[in-house]
Amino acid sequence: MQNMAMNLANIKTTELKALIQLLDDPDINVIDQIEKRILGFGEYAIALLEESNSKERDSIVKNRIEALIQKLRFNAVYSKLLDWKQNDQTSLFEIALSISAMHYPKMDINARRHTMDKITRDIWLEMNEELTPLEQVQIFNHIFFEVYSFYGNKGNLSAPQNSLINDVLESKRGNSLSMSILYLEIARRLNMPIYGVDLPQNFVLAYVNDESVLSAKHRVLFYINPFNKGIVFTKKDIDAFLKQINEPPSNSYYQVCDNVSIVKRLLFELVESFSALGQSDEAETFQRLSKAID
Repeated sequence: MQNMAMNLANIKTTELKALIQLLDDPDINVIDQIEKRILGFGEYAIALLEESNSKERDSIVKNRIEALIQKLRFNAVYSKLLDWKQNDQTSLFEIALSISAMHYPKMDINARRHTMDKITRDIWLEMNEELTPLEQVQIFNHIFFEVYSFYGNKGNLSAPQNSLINDVLESKRGNSLSMSILYLEIARRLNMPIYGVDLPQNFVLAYVNDESVLSAKHRVLFYINPFNKGIVFTKKDIDAFLKQINEPPSNSYYQVCDNVSIVKRLLFELVESFSALGQSDEAETFQRLSKAID
């Protein structure tokens, strides 16, 4: 069985290499058919394309290879978003990593996972069953914000680095949404009933009293602001915030949202950030990705 799998892989590699060698064909119709066949190999083709591109000297062929690599990466992330929405919306962190990989294809995903594992373990070691919800959050905040030094970046809120999880884990600073995504992932691993609340111009979290969080009637014990060192606040503070920004109150501003809404907002913020920088190609890529979860 193993030999059969190896033989199939060798056949696949041989066919793919042959197709890549044909990318110098002057006939556009032929090139179109070759590219479609290469795209059919999915992510498997990326490594061989990158290897060929490093040796290629013809600028036209290099451009074709680079375009194929970009399409393959996009297709891979798009497929992950589709599958995530349809089958498993639990881990925001994993889908945020995939979105970040669209911009940083060479990032070390396992290293980012290891960082989250370590933070989670350190918080878990300080927890016990006798703690109240508020005490749990206080311990969480101490480890996350004081020991690991994460903080909300109030300097350049529109920078895409504040939304890309790879950058946030490296710099330990982010916007209200990215900080909340990290907070939510750790809370999920620790079985803490904490969920997102989609506020205008802000994103916060809610600690609820039961697991029926997607019903309109669940009770929020208190709210948490990861952008401001996890400070705990109440509904009255949301009232004051909405009044400050001249936003009429809405039930959705006090209730938890689902993870699809969070990812939609993440992609929207990336579109806005790259558009503000004049990077229209990047903005369009994330705009197209958002269609996977519409």
